[in-house]
Amino acid sequence: MLNRIRQFRAALLLGLASAIIFWPISYWLPLGEYLGALNTTEYAEYQIELKSFVALYLIFFILNLITAGLTATRFNYRVKYWLALVPAGLLLVVPFLLSIPIAIQYSDRNYFEVLGAFYRLFRFTKPELLAVVFLCTFIAVALNVLAARIIRSAADVDKVTNKVRNRYFIYAGAVFAILAIAVSLGSINAEKRSLDRAQCNNYAAIELPETDDDVLIFLSQIMVYGEASGTDSVKSAFTNFSTISRQYYSLLNSEADEATLTQYQLQTATAKDKVTEVCSEYAVK
Repeated sequence: MLNRIRQFRAALLLGLASAIIFWPISYWLPLGEYLGALNTTEYAEYQIELKSFVALYLIFFILNLITAGLTATRFNYRVKYWLALVPAGLLLVVPFLLSIPIAIQYSDRNYFEVLGAFYRLFRFTKPELLAVVFLCTFIAVALNVLAARIIRSAADVDKVTNKVRNRYFIYAGAVFAILAIAVSLGSINAEKRSLDRAQCNNYAAIELPETDDDVLIFLSQIMVYGEASGTDSVKSAFTNFSTISRQYYSLLNSEADEATLTQYQLQTATAKDKVTEVCSEYAVK
């Protein structure tokens, strides 16, 4: 019975690994939108490497869930062992190998600089964000390796009592709940980022006002971008820029003193810089 219990535990570890690895995957959702961006000429040079990277993470996520289901059964332990171990090894090694051909093209830069630029193409645009991606990947790989070792050491699968089986059904339910929460939160955040990306792209494409009459139209459009954004940070940046700019524009047409105009001019520049800052995260399609 002990070996059967250990295989149940391996299945739980595989489920947790899938929940953890979904966090990086959520940055490519909606998947059709991201794959559509990869099909553009902008990414043509690196298209194979980028799609291979995305496919690797998706395969790990899906295959882990399948293997977890198999591990909870009396299926041949050798198959379960390799299904747990091989995807983990590929996930750990292949991303670094995929960046080598790109690094060769840019021989004037060191490998890690190219690696960082390579990961930016996956929307991991901040150093701290990239660090979390690496951490999630390493933890998921470690959980898979541990699960594979447990599976191999518990080769002889025997029966368990109904009491033990029911207990592990409860554990499995808890892991499933964690997975469901991770997927739900990741999907919600992905939807918000998609809205932010769309509004930042709209902002980048908007024409600057050429006449005084165009200024208020321009600022109204900026406000619309803010209201249509997904996250509070982007929404606040757009609306604040529109509001401060509108106040500054009104003061320009009044008898305000020079000190007040200078103050609002600086506030307007700061608000614009904030928009540039929050939208820099969405510079990658």
